[in-house]
Amino acid sequence: MTTVNPADPAGGLPAEPFDVQDALPVWRQLANERLMFPLDMDIVAAKIGPERQLFVDNALIARVSNVTREIHQPVRYAGNPVLEATGNAHAFVLKVLPFDESPYFRMWYWSISDWHDWGPGNEIRCGMSYAVSDDGIHWERPRLNLYQVEGIEEENVVLPYGPMHGVFYEPEEEDPQKRFKGMAVVCLRRRGQRGVDGLVIPEAYHLHTSPDGIHWTCDGRFAKPILPYLYGRFYPQTGVGDTCRFWWDPYRRKYIGDVKFVLPGTIRCRGMMESDDLEHWTRPHPTLAARNPDHQIYGHTAFPYEGMYIGVRWIYEPEHPNVNHCMGVELDCSRDAKYWTRVGAGQPFMALDLDGPAWDGEQMKITSMLRVGDELWLYYAANRAYMSASKAHTGLATLRLDGFASINAGAEAGRLLTRPLGFTGRHLHVNAVVAPDGELRVGFVKRDGTSVEGFSPDDCRPIKGDGIAIPVRWQDGRDIRALAHADVRLDFRLRNAKLYSFRVSD
Repeated sequence: MTTVNPADPAGGLPAEPFDVQDALPVWRQLANERLMFPLDMDIVAAKIGPERQLFVDNALIARVSNVTREIHQPVRYAGNPVLEATGNAHAFVLKVLPFDESPYFRMWYWSISDWHDWGPGNEIRCGMSYAVSDDGIHWERPRLNLYQVEGIEEENVVLPYGPMHGVFYEPEEEDPQKRFKGMAVVCLRRRGQRGVDGLVIPEAYHLHTSPDGIHWTCDGRFAKPILPYLYGRFYPQTGVGDTCRFWWDPYRRKYIGDVKFVLPGTIRCRGMMESDDLEHWTRPHPTLAARNPDHQIYGHTAFPYEGMYIGVRWIYEPEHPNVNHCMGVELDCSRDAKYWTRVGAGQPFMALDLDGPAWDGEQMKITSMLRVGDELWLYYAANRAYMSASKAHTGLATLRLDGFASINAGAEAGRLLTRPLGFTGRHLHVNAVVAPDGELRVGFVKRDGTSVEGFSPDDCRPIKGDGIAIPVRWQDGRDIRALAHADVRLDFRLRNAKLYSFRVSD
């Protein structure tokens, strides 16, 4: 039987009918690459740019033999947590941004998780604080003293409600008072009164602006909610949930609302919507649900990276026998920010450690990724059990560039053949790790299946060692400019090696 929102007894807008029980099975398959991309692309040419081309999905791969795809977990910083909770406050990282002037790293974090007084007879929920660093590792809490919240000793609270699930710095903004923007949750109720009847301002996402990321104002003073909050488990949904993440897509110049839905049966999953200004939004479309019926997607965010998008899912196990609210992290990716693919489905990107003593063994939530030198730095919030039972801290984990996943071959030689590729440039580089007893060779193959003369794998000088930009060279020393626009395939031959990516450059 179709579930209808009781607030709309007439059945909603005119549309093709469907049974709500069919929604979840469909939603679960949306990130299945084999199902969602039904055409064999073997002979269909693809155009690539100067970005590093990753092998997290099969978008550029025609066929393989004797290789596997491995997910690589980031290495946790030995001095974690880099920002530790103090007193009654949490240190749940919401966003870290880099800057060209000191402080070079700035963090906004969820510090207050409970209700607190807000005006006569009312109370508001949560709060956000601010920290700074010049190296991204050693953080300080500036003494700002903008807000005093009873029971909270922090002097760096910059928003006495929230949390804010998206912070943007836009130096090109014409209005200097609005160069920082954010989407914060606001909910005001009569003191001690739970439920809808006690609400003074119903929970919703509101746009905030700031000249410096410290002094925030809300457009309309809570009178202009942007996105409604989710109440109930109906279909269609009444709003969006509590772990929405808002990020900027620099390729299409759109704000992305990476939003949470909860389907009937309390099944947490994700969708996405777009905006040009953070005020006017497209209708969301479904993107991700857990493949395992025992798991749910509690949160998700994504990072534009080398012309594509890398996503992280917070995998929630509601029926875990020993741990309340345990949450690991898995990877996904997209080429257009609309269709998403699970990367190494079932392989953890940050694994649980339920039996160990680590502070981050039960819950991990990656919220920010930065390139720092030749590494990727991932900031994540973690704690044991639910936030009401334990304090959340901020940790740092690092990964080699492009190091999310690799194509691996063992002692038996493997092969990866790409689709025909259109490119410009003179030089080919690979990001790879080749064991002392292994090798990697690369060749070019024409549409008829034969190797390009002088550029076969046998002509390639064997690649050894470990590097993020190892040059590929052939015996006669020629560069590859003559192959530009020729729609040739790359033919990777590897043994005891891991191949992360390749790049064509000038």
